[in-house]
Amino acid sequence: MALVGDVKNEPRGHEMPDDARSFSEYVSRRLGSFMRVQLIAGMIVYCVAILGHSVIELPSVSYWLIAAPVCAMLLLTLATWRSQSSIVLGAACVLYVACAESGVIINALSWTDGVKMGLPFFVLIPMVASVVLAQGWDFALASAIAAIAPLVLILMHSGSPAMRIYYTLYMLIAISMSIVTNIFAVRIYHKNYRFERQLRAFADIDELTQLPRRRRVIELAKRILHRCERADLPVCVLYLDADRFKSINDLFGHDAGDRALAMIATQIQEAVRPADVAGRFGGEEFIIFLPGADLHVATRIAERIRKRIESINDFEASLTVSIGVAQHMKDQDIHDVIQAADGALLHAKRTGRNRVTIADASLRVHGLPSALTDHAAENGAQNDLNCIGS
Repeated sequence: MALVGDVKNEPRGHEMPDDARSFSEYVSRRLGSFMRVQLIAGMIVYCVAILGHSVIELPSVSYWLIAAPVCAMLLLTLATWRSQSSIVLGAACVLYVACAESGVIINALSWTDGVKMGLPFFVLIPMVASVVLAQGWDFALASAIAAIAPLVLILMHSGSPAMRIYYTLYMLIAISMSIVTNIFAVRIYHKNYRFERQLRAFADIDELTQLPRRRRVIELAKRILHRCERADLPVCVLYLDADRFKSINDLFGHDAGDRALAMIATQIQEAVRPADVAGRFGGEEFIIFLPGADLHVATRIAERIRKRIESINDFEASLTVSIGVAQHMKDQDIHDVIQAADGALLHAKRTGRNRVTIADASLRVHGLPSALTDHAAENGAQNDLNCIGS
């Protein structure tokens, strides 16, 4: 029952907890390719530096030892090449920085003037990595590694005090610049993240009814079905259609038709539970997905919606809706259960309109006896929530 409790805290079904991806996932998607290119570029630079210096003098250690860090970097790159996890990519970048720093230390100790040669790399590595380390923890670890590596080299190398001072000053500059770069990069990522979410919300919400559009409803419904199947909870679908809507447009104009749709949408939003996902399915049709609700609960909710719309008295004409109800069966495709609810809706239209009709398990439809709907309507919203929580 934790599933329903988690969803209940979301606003009117427009979003679910995993609706818009988290900022970390957004960054991993946007920067994943950039990270991989940087990893490859870093290995190329490392190899070029080794080959270029070997033309001048031979190292005092084996080439196998010098090549060990770049081999580790290559394995890290291959292991995370297709990963979309922000944690995996962040950890890979931190390990990559550690490999690069250790490679600089090995080279610096194996060449006559290696300590001087290593200084530019110690300065560049934290500054370059700061652009793609946007999680916070990964940047802190990478910065710590970048600061410790030169200290290790200074302790292992018998350099002059002046050289040690130079190393300290240059690393302070490098770390400070990397912090500034990282702060501004993360701010830009956050701004783009919020902007894209706003654009997505604008595209997914119907301006007239303020309900999700068809594509968004299907997307959210698939998540509902997946969660409810895992938790062994029922899911029902309500398919609503405004009765004789064309006559409203013909008699009172399209502005009146728009106001009628807005009024119907308002009643739907106020009648459904926070756990439910309601949306405009096209024209004067609406659809509602009810997680954790069986046919009995779904019928009560449908009848409550029908009576609320029927009671609207501040419009030029009477407004009514016909509603089809269907329950999702295990492993059933989402479009099949929608089709079943649509079939029940058509049956309601043919048998008098302004009524609720349910589809049975075999997808055949039959009218709901009025005594049952009248009795169900008396139970109210609180009983619905009690039924879900029991």
